[in-house]
Amino acid sequence: MQSIKDALFKPKKNDTSLLARFYYADEELCRVIRELDSFDGRKNPQRCTRLVMKLRSKQDKVLNILSNIMDWTIPIQRACRDYRLKFPDDVIAEGFYGQLWFSAEYLAAGQCILGRYLESCELRPIAKDFCQQLENVRHLLKKQSLSNLYTFHDQIKEGLIVFDSKFASYEMSYVSIISRVKSPKQYELFQEVIILFSETLSRALKIGLITQSQIEDIEPSLVFAIPRLAVVAGLVHFEEGPIDPRRGQGNMPDMFQPFRSIMKKIRVPPRMSSRSRSRRRRTFHFRVNSGELPSLIAIDKRTKMAVDKSTFNMSATQSTPG
Repeated sequence: MQSIKDALFKPKKNDTSLLARFYYADEELCRVIRELDSFDGRKNPQRCTRLVMKLRSKQDKVLNILSNIMDWTIPIQRACRDYRLKFPDDVIAEGFYGQLWFSAEYLAAGQCILGRYLESCELRPIAKDFCQQLENVRHLLKKQSLSNLYTFHDQIKEGLIVFDSKFASYEMSYVSIISRVKSPKQYELFQEVIILFSETLSRALKIGLITQSQIEDIEPSLVFAIPRLAVVAGLVHFEEGPIDPRRGQGNMPDMFQPFRSIMKKIRVPPRMSSRSRSRRRRTFHFRVNSGELPSLIAIDKRTKMAVDKSTFNMSATQSTPG
């Protein structure tokens, strides 16, 4: 009887409303789950692997639509997610929501993250709460999609608020286990690096290394030049800044930690004459404005150092004295 009612009142497939999209995304997910439950994965591991990947994709789709629904229905009551600023840049990528959901069910079923037994035990109750509230919200939204696609009653909104809180709690806890989350100190240092880049750009404009039109046109050579100039400026002009290699191990941004010894060599020695500094400044001016990328940051009598174009990957190669 219920299946007949669902067939009569289910939304049309071409309906673009949030509830209609959620209904069909959830139906696709349920089909994959039923297919996974219908056979023994140990007898056909390749098919099982394909279905698991498909499952995570469908879970990701459902959670993304659910997130859009929460943005629409409870925009003010949404859980704070400022903690994401501490996440590594590559964590929140395509498929992230699917990974969260899959891992929560994995933990809730009694499994453990590889090499993280104690952390998994601590995370398991949070994962169970997340899964339980997710199932509750799915049921409420599925039921509502069969009656009115454009109304979200108070029970749904209250359920979404509770779920969003559990969602944020699990997300923060899970990522903190699988990735190296920035500490408050590292986040502060990261902000200092942003300020260093800004100060470098202002200084370069002021002394004529670059022009305003180059910035407005977003010239490719300038995009590569500014980070490199920022490294030089941080070592020469802002000697007590965030990338000062004389800082302690924990007082330097993580991205520059592997290059401490090289950066000490790049630093302009205090005994360098003002004439030498002026000659170096003119060299940078020529390289930037002529379109040549300033790949060589410093050359001394024994070592030639270069900064990689895209990743600040500094390397040192021995060269003979000129």
